[in-house]
Amino acid sequence: MGFRGRLLVFGYPLAECAAAWLVAMWLGWGLTICLLILGIPVGLGIMRSAGAATLREVHSSVTHARPVHPGPAVMLLGGLLVAIPGLLTDVVGLVLILPPTRRLAIAWGGAWLTTRAMSVRMPGVSPFDVRAAGDVVQGQVIPPDSPPPAPDAEDGDTRALGR
Repeated sequence: MGFRGRLLVFGYPLAECAAAWLVAMWLGWGLTICLLILGIPVGLGIMRSAGAATLREVHSSVTHARPVHPGPAVMLLGGLLVAIPGLLTDVVGLVLILPPTRRLAIAWGGAWLTTRAMSVRMPGVSPFDVRAAGDVVQGQVIPPDSPPPAPDAEDGDTRALGR
């Protein structure tokens, strides 16, 4: 495990505990616990509405053959961070949810998110290629008016068919 992995595994919980302790010293433990518990349903509600918006955006972008706008995905990520118990993740999630800071986050990391969300594994095929109509299956094209293959192939022998 590299330095970043150790920092994530050990540093993140330590930072969350320190933030909870500081907020508890400022507001009191009861209110701090209520804030931690309240973040879960709030984050899940944000994720529900952002998830529906994300699906609509993906459907619209596929229908109109245009790239996906990362706005709803950023909202979904913000809702996930609010739903995770912790005050630091709540702050980062709220930064991603509020419109002015969301636009800033999209401008800063939207291209990275779009390239991670839209990955095409077939060489030479664009996800926004709307020239093809119907189902497209890569393989050999056999015109409908061509004669059937020669019947000289015996059971299971496909060498005579050219396959």
